[in-house]
Amino acid sequence: MEPTYFVHGANVLYLLSYLVRDILWLRLLCVTAASTMLPYFFLRGDRPDWVPISWSTLSIVINLVQIALLFLERRPVRLPADEQRLYQLTFRSLTPREFQRLVGAGTWRTANAGERLIAHGAVTDKVLVIFEGEAAVVLPDGKDVAHLTAGSFVGEMSFLSGEPTSANVDAASALRYVAWDAETLRRFLEKHATIRSALQLTLGTDLAAKLRTAR
Repeated sequence: MEPTYFVHGANVLYLLSYLVRDILWLRLLCVTAASTMLPYFFLRGDRPDWVPISWSTLSIVINLVQIALLFLERRPVRLPADEQRLYQLTFRSLTPREFQRLVGAGTWRTANAGERLIAHGAVTDKVLVIFEGEAAVVLPDGKDVAHLTAGSFVGEMSFLSGEPTSANVDAASALRYVAWDAETLRRFLEKHATIRSALQLTLGTDLAAKLRTAR
């Protein structure tokens, strides 16, 4: 076989890699193309051309490492029962792995009936999502204007706007929830743009549901 056939075959594979959208397939095709090119550098001339062989080998190794990381990233995720329920309640715009990372950035907490979760007039330092129980939204004059149940966010408007909260939020019953420190959550979302976009969609859906209920 003529050594140039390896060049043609490798370039066809490189062209195919430019056509795929999935980064995993792109890397697999690049590895195959670089591997196909190697015999050409070994067979042309009187001796192997070690410079392109070295660079091609390095390219193959880097892509193989990234492929392994992608396979690890795409492994099926098994969520614990509580996390699976919360995911189904509120976070289906995220992938299970994204949700697992998001929940891992927060902490599971409990509150007794009557405990204040969010105080009126302060820029909240936390964001909550209710897992079990019910919370009451109470105006400064004591008027109870809304009740939040499992799957609802608490403190998200102040988190998004940076403005002080417009009402108190109290536990109306024994409560279990996930809480994120506001600054920690901001830093987390800055590093994970895909999760940030999905969470913004989730918060928007939650806000729309609250507005419909308030009418």
